[in-house]
Amino acid sequence: MKIQNLLLFLICTLTFSVFAQNKPEILDNKVLYTKQYYSDFFKDNGKWAWEFDVVMRRQSELGEANIFMHPLRFSIRPWIAFQYSKLARISLNPIAMFHSTARFPLESDLNRLGERELRTTLQFVQSSFAGRVNFTHRLRFESRWRGIDEPNVKHNFRFRYRMRVRVPLNTNYFYTNHTLYLCAYSEFHTEFGRDYGSNFLSQSRNYIGLGFRFWDWTRVELGYLHQYNTRSNNQQIDLSRGPMVYLFMDVLSRNKKRVSYSL
Repeated sequence: MKIQNLLLFLICTLTFSVFAQNKPEILDNKVLYTKQYYSDFFKDNGKWAWEFDVVMRRQSELGEANIFMHPLRFSIRPWIAFQYSKLARISLNPIAMFHSTARFPLESDLNRLGERELRTTLQFVQSSFAGRVNFTHRLRFESRWRGIDEPNVKHNFRFRYRMRVRVPLNTNYFYTNHTLYLCAYSEFHTEFGRDYGSNFLSQSRNYIGLGFRFWDWTRVELGYLHQYNTRSNNQQIDLSRGPMVYLFMDVLSRNKKRVSYSL
């Protein structure tokens, strides 16, 4: 618990220091974020697994309420994973393509072009329990090739840390079927590398929502996202806020009998 508290303190301190020192202009941008995650083991009782996630994001224009107006992000990312203990997993995404559109809170942003990016990601996830409360730490290290359609491709690295808390509301254990749970997380992104600028604390993302587990290994979540992205001038920050929808199928094969029976 001391490590968890220290990491949470670090997130809050870094975020506060950026806002206190720079006093940037906040640019409001209403969004809709969705993510689907699928995973399964290659064989029963094995430790090796595959994963893939699909991310789709939409955005408004100039602060309007229509969060479906423009695309913001689309990606499909495959992983190979090793579950080396019951509550710990390491995963590698060898390569994936991301198609991103510029955010549109200002009229001048409407002329900004989007970009395609190739990314390699190494991920470590560790869970623990304090009574009925589930804590999950996720660390990601990303190698990013940005603007791959341009003559000079830019490369940089990004480190991400997220701490997530999930609290069962109608059962005593998060992994019990038909569990309704409260979920919240905070994540920060730091970037560095040869082709990166000076906005090293590039992103701070916060989320709170409700989730429900069914078919034993399938979950849905609906929540609210509040995210800051620092622009390269370090004087403007995009505030992305709006609903976020998750679908998780954590062990796909163990849902088959229930899915067939339910249909």
